[in-house]
Parts: sequence; structure tokens; C-alpha cells
Amino acid sequence: MRQGFTLRLAGLEGGLSRSEFLYRQLSAEIINGVYTPGDRLDEASIAKRFDVSRTPVREALQALVSSGLAFRLRHRGVMVATLGRRRLNEMFEVMADVEALCAGYAAERMTAEERYRLDAFHQDSARLVRDGDPLEYAKFNTSFHSAIYSGAHNDFLAESAESVRRRLNPFRGAQFRLDRRMVKSFEEHQAIVDAILRGDAEGARAATIAHVRVVGEVSETFAGEDGDEHGDEPGDEGGSDGRTEDWSQDRSEDRPDRAGEAES
Repeated sequence: MRQGFTLRLAGLEGGLSRSEFLYRQLSAEIINGVYTPGDRLDEASIAKRFDVSRTPVREALQALVSSGLAFRLRHRGVMVATLGRRRLNEMFEVMADVEALCAGYAAERMTAEERYRLDAFHQDSARLVRDGDPLEYAKFNTSFHSAIYSGAHNDFLAESAESVRRRLNPFRGAQFRLDRRMVKSFEEHQAIVDAILRGDAEGARAATIAHVRVVGEVSETFAGEDGDEHGDEPGDEGGSDGRTEDWSQDRSEDRPDRAGEAES
């Protein structure tokens, strides 16, 4: 994980508590690849970085565990969620079909203005590829795919795609640390954009499935061993059985203070 700077939380806007702010910040960092699957979320280091006591950090970490982005491992603390290869492949298989459906509808339904914005946004990402910053490109990548979800003009489908994506975002962000992955991603995005611009729904679906399959393959680098998933089994709160928190349930009601949903 790239070390951050100390950030004081005095004068929080929007009525957020410290624990809710920390939950949002750490969620975004996991999603954007600042932390990668298996990284330890050290309570003391986070408290020092944000200049807060350990109490709001502890609450934020528990919320991350409840949301499925992290798990609690006995004698190790809280870790960023990991998945075995089989489970990861199953999830990317679903992701490919859901995103392909979004891309196909986007090719048919996007307005001319939406197509123009998508193309311009994609072309601007070439600068990020040249800069070679995996964190910034990961943020762009999330926004790029969200624009296609929105362009499908089907709210339920977009919500479903975002839900599946949240489960996989730590892996999708981490991929850009691999050699030349940003270059290849840009090329794969180009094929999707080209199909959408020409209104080719079948081509957009095919390009998207090919893209997500590649992402799934390279993401196996960050997968755990099959049968050793963390974040996919019923959890404990530090009890004697050492099991991990449930990856499969959103359980947003357990988030601190519920001041608002985490941004992703």
C-alpha cells in the first residue's frame, strides 16, 4: 500500500462522524487499488495517518468487514478481502455477462451527446496511461464503466452492475500494478467505445466480454488458494473459531452512523 499523508479531520463537512468519514475514505482506497487484496489494515497506522483516536478507526474497520471489503483474521487483525481462484472466476463470469448487457444497450440507446462524452473521456485517459499512475487510472476505469452502465438507460441493470462490481473492485483496481496492463486496458476500452459509437450492440457485447475475461485472468495474480477465501465465509468478531466475515451479504445496516452510503 502506498503510504498516505496525515490528514486532520477537524471541521468535517456534511455532519459526518469520524468513523463514517474513515469508512468512506478507506472504502474508496480499497476500491481504487491503494490497498490490494490481502493487505493488512493496521489500526494504529490509520489512526496516526488521520490524527484520530483508535475508536473511530476500530468502528470504520468493523464497517469494512460488515460490507465485505475486508475480513478479520485471528492474530492478524483486519485484512482486505481475498477470494480463491474458483470463486473469483465465477464472479468475473457474471460480471462479463452483466457488463456486456450494459454495453449492448448503451450501443443502442446512448444519445449522441453521451457517445461524444464517453469517447472524449476515454481519449483523455491516454494521458493517464502515459503518466503510468495505476491509482489514477483505476479511478478513471471505475468512472468509464459506470458511464456505460448509465448509458444503458436501465436503472435496475445499472444498479446490478454496480453491485457486482463493488465485490470485484479491489481486484480490478489492483490489476493496473501489473506491467503494461494500463496500455492493454486502454486498447480494450477502445474496442468497446468504437462499437458503441457505431451503434453495434453485438460488437459492444463481444468487446466487453473479451475485456472482462482478460481482467479476470490477470486478477488471478491477487487471488488466494481455493478453499482459503477470506471475505466469503460467515464471520466472527474475534471469537475462538477464527472464521471470517460474510462476503456475500451487503449488510449496510452495520455501517457506522449510517450518515450516508460510501462513494465508489
